[in-house]
Amino acid sequence: MHILKWLIDFYIQSSLHVGLAVMSLVYLTTFSSGMTKHIVYPSCVFFGTVLGYNFLKYYKVITINNFFSKKYYGILVINILASMGFLYFFLCLKHSIQWHILISGIFVLVYPFLRKYGWIKLFLVSFVVTYITVYIPYQSLKGLPIDYYINLVQRFIIIISLLIPFEIMDSKTDAISMNTLPQLFGINKSKVFGVLLVIPFIVLEFLKQKADYLVIPIGIITILFINFTTLERSKYYTSFWVESVPILWLSLLSLSYNISFW
Repeated sequence: MHILKWLIDFYIQSSLHVGLAVMSLVYLTTFSSGMTKHIVYPSCVFFGTVLGYNFLKYYKVITINNFFSKKYYGILVINILASMGFLYFFLCLKHSIQWHILISGIFVLVYPFLRKYGWIKLFLVSFVVTYITVYIPYQSLKGLPIDYYINLVQRFIIIISLLIPFEIMDSKTDAISMNTLPQLFGINKSKVFGVLLVIPFIVLEFLKQKADYLVIPIGIITILFINFTTLERSKYYTSFWVESVPILWLSLLSLSYNISFW
């Protein structure tokens, strides 16, 4: 049991879980839009997310030159492997897609400097995830259908909703000067904001040429996660369960339509 807990903790702390979640969002875009299934870009996103998220998570540790201590050896190994994987798949992509990935990387690099503006953090993260998981995949198409614009809005607002539990949980340790959403408006109003965003997320789906009814259970699950978020929840509530929503969504989609990932 102790070993299992250690494995889960390492899986979360090394950002493998969030990498899998973001990669799932890429696949959700390609499946819903009928794009050619290809493992290269999703794999590049997976490794890039692991690298980027670890940079953000361990930024303070890196700046004080403590990242090479024994405590972080496992994370360091994951970062080395992720760097190799990212570079391999990055070089397999078209130059136009490579430039878009580099642009998203710039946002990751400036994030630590913007984090002190807490209310911006929520929208910046959602923007970057939407850019990576919707905007870039659609660049492989010659024409942009109406579904593209709907997906952009949907992805942006559902990511914000899924981030609300994180914002609430982080308010325990965030400096008051950060002015995060829960600090500015309170926990209850932040929850209401997140729940209200789920409504257009679901409604917009039925403006598409082919609606995916899975948005309804995903929307309900998101609302439940927001509603049951409290300051007393364990770290696994957000870092594992809430981050699992995109993975669950992709799993349900693949089972419903018998989809292949490559």
